[in-house]
Amino acid sequence: MTTIKDIEGNRIEVTNLRAAIQQCINCSDSPYKMASGHTVGENHRYMLEQLKELQKKEQEK
Repeated sequence: MTTIKDIEGNRIEVTNLRAAIQQCINCSDSPYKMASGHTVGENHRYMLEQLKELQKKEQEK
């Protein structure tokens, strides 16, 4: 298990990398605003970058 951070700095535990990547892809165009002023889509794109780096590191093992 590993952790990433969302756009607001909150820690997110990732237990299934493939499912997390798919969820971020599915939500990356969401126009809904978060309390921080960012959109949900911006947040998911931010997290997706981190998840893809994790995926890349796992593939290099």
